[in-house]
Amino acid sequence: MEKILLDTDIGGDIDDAISLAYLLMEPQCDLMGITTVCGESEKRAAIADAICKTVDREIPIIAGFDTTLQPVPVYPTPDGASALANWPHDNYTKSDAPAFLYQMLKDHPHEIILIGIGNMTNIATLFRDYPNAPGLLKGLYVMNGYFANEPLPEPWYNWNAWADPLASKMVFASNVKVHKAIPLEVTEMLTIDAERASALFQTNTRLTQAVLDFGNAWLESSHSLTLHDPCVAVSIFHPEICQFEKGLVTVETREKPLMGATTFTPNQNGHVDIARTVDKEAFYRILFSTLRNAI
Repeated sequence: MEKILLDTDIGGDIDDAISLAYLLMEPQCDLMGITTVCGESEKRAAIADAICKTVDREIPIIAGFDTTLQPVPVYPTPDGASALANWPHDNYTKSDAPAFLYQMLKDHPHEIILIGIGNMTNIATLFRDYPNAPGLLKGLYVMNGYFANEPLPEPWYNWNAWADPLASKMVFASNVKVHKAIPLEVTEMLTIDAERASALFQTNTRLTQAVLDFGNAWLESSHSLTLHDPCVAVSIFHPEICQFEKGLVTVETREKPLMGATTFTPNQNGHVDIARTVDKEAFYRILFSTLRNAI
């Protein structure tokens, strides 16, 4: 059993909701808390709570930062929040997510894996305000970075870095015992069209119905589903699905055209392991078989 904390910008891209659903159904997961990040974090917290309630789980949820350490020209809001009217949920106000995370780490030193699948603002602030926090973690798993040779069409494609470059820089520079990053070029291998995505989730459970309801706006606008964030969650419990390489990661925080760009340097003494490959078939099998156990 793994003790897990989830930091997420749930409410936009459907894959955050899928990640939460997977963690709720993974038998080896003890989900101890959820923090939300990015614009309108209160609504994001309510969405997380609504999904948890579909399987009768009361998980501590904290609405964290809705602003960034480094100013960015957007304020993303959760499109999926319009579905809150369809699901029972608690309401939230912004609170101190880093303080909550730190208290959990102090209460369970070296036992908790922290998952970061949004911009890194909550996590970077945790590490800044509580310098011993990285040493209290059992592990840190993030969906962040892009390390392929081909340039991205726009810097914001590498969203979790671009949305707060300074926060990503601080997190990648931290010295966590186990720090694994699943980058964009790996998760893009896990893309399916929207029709197939909807079919895969037609299990008629409240959990999967809620995931689809909160993610419908995203599916309709994107016409496809890339399972970025679920890859992070699954890799914790099934480490064989990804192959990693150890090294150092730097993040661009000065040059506007390259803002948030991440660079990887292989180094056996580095403190970040980045995924290089993913076993697609094994990943799909694990994810969807786990979700089919929902009630």
